[in-house]
Amino acid sequence: MLGGEGRASGAGALTATLAPAELAYGSTFSVSGQASEGGVPAAGAPLTLEAAPYPYGRWTAVAHGTTAGDGSYEIAAPAPQRNERVRVVRSLVPGSASAELSVTVDPRVALSARSLGPGRVRLSARIAHGAASSPPVTARWYLATRGSDVFRLAASTTTHEVGGAAAEDGSRPGAAAVPGAVTYASAIVDPPARRFRWRVCVNPAWEAAMGAPAAHGACPAHGFRLPSTAAAAQRARAAFEWGGEGRGTPLAPFPSQEAIASARAFLGTRAGRTSFAVLDSAGRLSGLRTREHFESASVVKVMFLTAYLQMLQAHRRALGASDRALLYPMIHESNNDDASAVLSIVGTRAVARVAREAGMRDYAPGVGWWAFTQTSAADQAMLASRLGQLIPARYYGYARYLMSTIEPEQSWGFPPVARPDWQVYFKTGALPSRGLFTEVARLERGGIVFDAAVMTDGEPSQAYGEATIEGVAARLLGSSR
Repeated sequence: MLGGEGRASGAGALTATLAPAELAYGSTFSVSGQASEGGVPAAGAPLTLEAAPYPYGRWTAVAHGTTAGDGSYEIAAPAPQRNERVRVVRSLVPGSASAELSVTVDPRVALSARSLGPGRVRLSARIAHGAASSPPVTARWYLATRGSDVFRLAASTTTHEVGGAAAEDGSRPGAAAVPGAVTYASAIVDPPARRFRWRVCVNPAWEAAMGAPAAHGACPAHGFRLPSTAAAAQRARAAFEWGGEGRGTPLAPFPSQEAIASARAFLGTRAGRTSFAVLDSAGRLSGLRTREHFESASVVKVMFLTAYLQMLQAHRRALGASDRALLYPMIHESNNDDASAVLSIVGTRAVARVAREAGMRDYAPGVGWWAFTQTSAADQAMLASRLGQLIPARYYGYARYLMSTIEPEQSWGFPPVARPDWQVYFKTGALPSRGLFTEVARLERGGIVFDAAVMTDGEPSQAYGEATIEGVAARLLGSSR
């Protein structure tokens, strides 16, 4: 039997109860019960408390006790480092043991939310744990307005260990000091409102050794709705997840609605078929004809890049020279032969999976040539906003390097307008014989981040098409220049 209470069978009875059965790392617990022999209390019987820490292998004596005159006992156990199973045995009676009891040890967490000024709140979590030090993992940070149960992903950062530590809680007199480690994570976010709720989620290497089994899952990729009842919340827990409330001053969304309206009016004066979409710094989608279908041209190479890096992760491969020899020219100079080679390696199903994971609603594979992939401005802006979640963390810096160092000939549209005030991660596409010119861009400056895509078709010339996209960029950024 596993749980909070156990009883041995046979003529010699030995009961055992945990108090508590679940505790925070650094805390202690006790085991109490009754020993009897033939229905008579066993007074003065020596007892041993044995523990088998996760992964529940060998039993080891951790404490001792003796029954009182009425056969009762209570044994204080040392603070466990991780989940463990315990049992009580009568030291002089071979084979006499209580049923096994399970002890759940939760990490001890200190959370903080500190305003650093308009648009900047530092969220942090210090997680004390008893398992071995953990390699860096991704921490995902979710925000919701106060009173809302809908949390949206606001940032993804990397954890690090801050060295061995004692799991001491100054607010709890008598807390045990237990050698262990502390995992630290932090993020700076733009608050969604002056008062808001936040949660952080991690999948550390030691997660199986601590906490309730229900907590072991994957962190949500984009967001979640918090269950309304405590019982439902326990069933739905994903990975290790904690949260609190914070205060801050949100920045006004960027670009402003006036800037977006100006870009919309500008496109109304241009020749051909046009569309643009913006996911502003608050994550709101707007633009002009955002769901209208266009052929992607070379902007689809960002999807190829994502699928290829996901493939490397799936095969646990480092990024090698042969990989760079394909990916660098595909993005840097928009080489079509290398794009075709990448697509032949990953396959169309992998690209379609990227579309699904990004939440793209208007994607369809190209017929006859990958440049004829069907997409929309909304789809491309959504893809740009989620690259940090779609591309494995170990390769994300390389992907950003590729998309920010594209050669000058391919760097029209947003880059000449936004630089040097903004960091621009982008990809352009062109089918000049069709008058089709496309661009997707992610722009970052300080704490402001937004994503945009512009699609055109039937433009009179390449110079005209490039000027159309630059005109949209200038109007979206006009208030910041």
